[in-house]
Amino acid sequence: MKKRIKFLIKKIIFTIRFNFRKLIGGRRMKPSFMIVGAQKAGTTSLYHYLIQHPSIKSALKKEVNYFDKNYYKGDSWYKAFFPIEKNDNSITGEATPFYMFHPLSMKRLAEYNPNFKIIVLLREPASRAISHYYHEVRNKREEQSMREAFENESKRLEGEWDNIKNNPKHDCYNLQRYSYKARGLYANQIKEILAHFNEDNLMVIDSKKFFKETQNTVKDVLEFLEVNSDLKIKTQKKFNIGTYTKDPDEKIILTELKEFYKEPNEKLFKMIGKRFDWDKNHKA
Repeated sequence: MKKRIKFLIKKIIFTIRFNFRKLIGGRRMKPSFMIVGAQKAGTTSLYHYLIQHPSIKSALKKEVNYFDKNYYKGDSWYKAFFPIEKNDNSITGEATPFYMFHPLSMKRLAEYNPNFKIIVLLREPASRAISHYYHEVRNKREEQSMREAFENESKRLEGEWDNIKNNPKHDCYNLQRYSYKARGLYANQIKEILAHFNEDNLMVIDSKKFFKETQNTVKDVLEFLEVNSDLKIKTQKKFNIGTYTKDPDEKIILTELKEFYKEPNEKLFKMIGKRFDWDKNHKA
């Protein structure tokens, strides 16, 4: 009971503070960059590294989920998540990995700011799907075995695209939580980004390289964002690294997924004009 009372008090205080921020939304910074995916590919780590830079200001939270699930709440709601505008040439942005997969997000992003700098981290899709599954299990949103969850994915996602397009307030729960295999079909998602943004506004990063060569990758991102890239960023801490009880079928499912993604991966590499070394897995 006491915990619930504390939770309600915190919620009330946050609501009051947030509504105040909405009142001065006109004076707030407009985001100029967006980390749009992929989920379980290092977006949290990258965002926390970037906001160490004195010229990059943090949003109120990393994942705002405006251009996917909360678009109906309007511009004043979105503005409230960003810092007060100052004449110091600083920039701000957010990192919502569901944007890349949501069918309407890219169109909405382009309408809001056609010059957004779009950053995409791509993880080897088979290991990404398995990590995604464990993430949902850990958060008590998945009760099916790995085999069941992957076999039932299509059924769980049935009708989701139409529901999203027909109902602005649709919560996208199944699409966000149970899209284990579908999210790894990256070529279609990159194609959607390029349908709304110039190629020069898109940076695609192999998350395996990001975790292996973190300093160099962060430097490249800072250059892409056109801020001073000579500053040293602390990258020792990793974010959102989970520990899980392994599913007994994980090994064989991983092999099956790698076969499933062979052709889609080739399509991706052809589209972006480069190949990623995804033969070996990495943890993130």
